[in-house]
Amino acid sequence: MRVEPSKLAGERAAAVFLLAAATFLFAEANFAHHSVFANFDTRSSIEVTGTVKSVDIRNPHSQYVLDVAADDGTSQEWLVEWSDRNALIRRQVAIDRIKVGDEITITIWPSRRLDRVGFFVQATLPDGSIFRDCGFREFREAVVDSEEFSCPEAGSGQ
Repeated sequence: MRVEPSKLAGERAAAVFLLAAATFLFAEANFAHHSVFANFDTRSSIEVTGTVKSVDIRNPHSQYVLDVAADDGTSQEWLVEWSDRNALIRRQVAIDRIKVGDEITITIWPSRRLDRVGFFVQATLPDGSIFRDCGFREFREAVVDSEEFSCPEAGSGQ
């Protein structure tokens, strides 16, 4: 049986198109999952005061859980996401500054989709000090410029 070359070309083109479409769709979903800007409203911030219930500095996302008193006196859990452990360590963030049981005020970018979820911006610690991550942009610029990176607010001690 002989298959016409034009039919083979058409089938190949369709297969390439389907493969490209699937790659694009999965890449977009992966980007959206890992994008701070897609998941959190970086144009607004919220301050939340509560007691740290858990600390999980890990890969692929770090997180804090806070118990926050609601207006009606009940307790609500707030989930605060942050960068991954490896990136925080590279940026010299003293990841042990916030501990379970600490009463802190944390500033977050609120989730675009979920209630009581946000992305870490900074925290006011029990001693009144401000703790924050200077961020990837400042770190990357220091590396590109071959400069020593320092972020005193991150507790790096430099």
